[in-house]
Amino acid sequence: MDKKTKRQTLITFYYILVFFGISIIIIDPLIPIIAEEMNVGFDRIGIALFIGSIAALIANFIAGRLSDRVDIKKLVLLGLFFLFLGFALFGTYLNFIIFIIVTILLRVGFSVIDTSVHSFSSKLFKKDVSRVFLKLDIAWYSGAVMGPLVISGILYFEFLPKYLFLILAFIYLVFIAVFYKICPKKKILDNDSSQNKSIPGSHENSLRVLKNPAVITGSLILFFFMGSVMGLSTWMTTYFLSFGIKIAYGSAILSIYWLFSIIGMIITTRLVAKYREINILFYSCFTGIICLAIFSFIPFVYIKITALALQAIFFAAIFPLTTAISAKRDPRNSGTILGFTIAFAFAGSIVFQPLYGYVAEYFGKEYIAYVALAGALIGFVFVSILFRILKREHIRRSI
Repeated sequence: MDKKTKRQTLITFYYILVFFGISIIIIDPLIPIIAEEMNVGFDRIGIALFIGSIAALIANFIAGRLSDRVDIKKLVLLGLFFLFLGFALFGTYLNFIIFIIVTILLRVGFSVIDTSVHSFSSKLFKKDVSRVFLKLDIAWYSGAVMGPLVISGILYFEFLPKYLFLILAFIYLVFIAVFYKICPKKKILDNDSSQNKSIPGSHENSLRVLKNPAVITGSLILFFFMGSVMGLSTWMTTYFLSFGIKIAYGSAILSIYWLFSIIGMIITTRLVAKYREINILFYSCFTGIICLAIFSFIPFVYIKITALALQAIFFAAIFPLTTAISAKRDPRNSGTILGFTIAFAFAGSIVFQPLYGYVAEYFGKEYIAYVALAGALIGFVFVSILFRILKREHIRRSI
């Protein structure tokens, strides 16, 4: 694939992830309203998110395997179709069963595109994986900043959320048509990277790479950090309700969180040109945990918001750095690796989402932050292990 086509492909991915950031994040601040409308407790909402995470986990791994073998257009269109269908159902009728179905459709759709986009980007930009992954996540976070602001405006003007979901469904339908027209005959794999199906023994090799200690450790890092810290964003408006902050203002705080995450991504994009990914990951996680501890234990709202913003800066690059480190273990089978590691991130949601719901329902909304802190501390243990693994390899290569 020539440079121009690669650039156009990457720009297309940026637009897709920006829109995902908007559409996926807007559901999180509405959890209290959705629960009240369906007349269910937070524990049952947690169960629905739990089921959605299982579906996302399976979808991630399957998409990862397929992205080493098939055209990206097919995977992208499939993911877009799931999102169209999910939002169409969400805007048409809502009860607890429909909510479960919608959660599955949305999470599967996002998983399919998220995994395949990162996989193919790692194949197209083998020498600059970390920087490209960071830019992809900056695009996602840009949409995530706008999502809660959209919700704040909807609540302020008393615009029914179901109409927003129908608008999103229509936009995804347009997106499907436009994407199909733009890329009807293009294949996103470049000529340098052969498809695994044509390489003898590649199937076994692609599965064997999942036994690599760095891949396993990176997967566990994503399990605990993405399950707990990203889970906190889902329950953030619920958490701030315990301090008397309305959902509209809680949504604004969530936007601040995503905005400072973008700042963290931009800073990290510059740092990767000078420092090793694992060093950045280790020290940013350590500092982020200190900020999260302040957020958890200090009772003053303004201090909490400040600590939350700083935490967002330091935790922002955990996902792109960890996935980049993992993908570099075997670039030819990066799709399988990324499907595996990202699936662990959703597996973290399987554990933490119902845990957040249970804690909020039976112990109190103010205890939500302690769940995030506990998960982050365990995740940092595995960051330390990965740091030692890669340090030993670096020393051996130097000798």
